Amino acid sequence: MRFIRPMVYSAMAIIIGTSAFLLTTKQATSQTDVVNQLHPTAYIESNEVSASFKVGGRVTEILVKEGDVVKKGQVLAHLQSTEIEAKVEQAKAAVALAKGKIAEAQGATATAQAKKQQGIAGVNVTADTAEQQVEQAKAAVSAAQAKVDGLHNGARPEEKKQAEIQFQAASEVYTIAEQNLNRMKAMLEQGLVAQADVDKVKVSFEEAKTKRDLAQQQLNMANQGPREEEIRGAEALLAQAQASLKLAEANRGNVQVRQGDVAAATAAVQQAQGAIQSAQSGEQQAKAAQLEAETYLSYTELVAPTDGVILSQSAQVGELVGSGFPVLSVESTEKRWAKFYLPETSIAGLKVGNNISMTMLSTGEKIVGTVKTVAAAPDFAIKKATQTSGETDIRSFGIKIELNTLPNTATTGMTLQWNGKTEG
Repeated sequence: MRFIRPMVYSAMAIIIGTSAFLLTTKQATSQTDVVNQLHPTAYIESNEVSASFKVGGRVTEILVKEGDVVKKGQVLAHLQSTEIEAKVEQAKAAVALAKGKIAEAQGATATAQAKKQQGIAGVNVTADTAEQQVEQAKAAVSAAQAKVDGLHNGARPEEKKQAEIQFQAASEVYTIAEQNLNRMKAMLEQGLVAQADVDKVKVSFEEAKTKRDLAQQQLNMANQGPREEEIRGAEALLAQAQASLKLAEANRGNVQVRQGDVAAATAAVQQAQGAIQSAQSGEQQAKAAQLEAETYLSYTELVAPTDGVILSQSAQVGELVGSGFPVLSVESTEKRWAKFYLPETSIAGLKVGNNISMTMLSTGEKIVGTVKTVAAAPDFAIKKATQTSGETDIRSFGIKIELNTLPNTATTGMTLQWNGKTEG
């Protein structure tokens, strides 16, 4: 009996000590959990971006090395580009050729337009001249006929008066013919009519002069009395005047010829304008080919896809690389973040857009970030309830914080400690 009691007392002491130890340990653990819940930690994280060529080829130059800080758009490496450069020059030559064709077509159009205008002017001049020649010829025929009739009938006072009138009419016709000849000579100097047109008007002028002289003779004959040779001469002049009238009427056909020239010039203008459109289309195609070649030439330059730091180099100068091969790996510094895990009991009122204060454990510096996402964490971050009555599961939420600005001392991977939400 005396031996059993010490054993019981020892067992009870062990039980009481163990219970005290477990209670103390649980309290310490609970205090640590509280601290971790209130001030969790996370790491500065960033994206790792691969820099790749859009086309395959042989690497001719790499301008950076591991650890270099680069800016977005900075040239990092080059591919061999001799063939593409040749295509660019070829495309530029094609553009220049197309522009030359446009200029040539425009010159042809201007020439055709000038010929058209010249033809229109020629039609108008020819039409006016032909009608004037017909009228002059008719007047000459009338005058010659009157002269012949007067010679046959003998000179009377009325006939003398008529001879005077005919002389005046012939003089007027001569004056008109002289004016026409002078005008045609002026237009010939301007290149508006041909020499043949001037020659025709000159013929009319000579005819008018002859008829004026004939009228003068008829007037003299009326005053002096006709002679047989005068009658024959008058009849000859009448026949000449009638022939001139037929010639003038025949010259009206030249108007249609000139109108045909205008139609041909109009067709030439349309053809030249079509050539301009074709050349312009060729220029557009050549420019598109040049743009395509220059675009491919730009693909031979490897540029930094983001601001960051060169992490690694996967190709060497002289190597052949394919399209999309990651020549360089860049750690982006454009956007960096940290992801904290907090229990649901600690994020009440936390929303996207809130500003969060944090401390860099390595330097003690304070930084501020913005909440970008609040998402439920996986099951491993869930605190399971014990068998104790009244306890429930507690879920954790991943809080992604975008780090707006970081000090120069901050690098990816450093530890941040959560301080809490800030105002503003």
